[in-house]
Amino acid sequence: MIVRTINDIEGTDREVFAENNNWVSKRFLTQEENMGFSLHETIIFANTETLIWYKYHLEAVYCVEGEGEIETTKDGKIYPIKPGTMYALDKHDRHYLRAYDQDLRLLCVFNPPLVGDEIHDEDGAYKPPEK
Repeated sequence: MIVRTINDIEGTDREVFAENNNWVSKRFLTQEENMGFSLHETIIFANTETLIWYKYHLEAVYCVEGEGEIETTKDGKIYPIKPGTMYALDKHDRHYLRAYDQDLRLLCVFNPPLVGDEIHDEDGAYKPPEK
């Protein structure tokens, strides 16, 4: 059994900060645990916008705190995000993720699982899964 607290993660290599300081991802489960997915708590900092395009991963996200929006780049459609909202990037949707005046706290699941050290590249993607 795996039991891990947020205090176990903070200040370790499982707490990953964006290079542009827009977010922090606390990685509870990674590829190392061999669960078939990874589980993260991600904080999107207030008044930020991040371009994201998970070309190699599927992601499901559940908002537990804060408000913001997603704007898909393909069609410019905007989806509001608030506590109780779930969205799934089932088509590798390229999008902007925006937090409004307070931080967004999101629970995220990735398939395939992240190794744990990933940050977004210039396209907004994480590196391809290791084989």
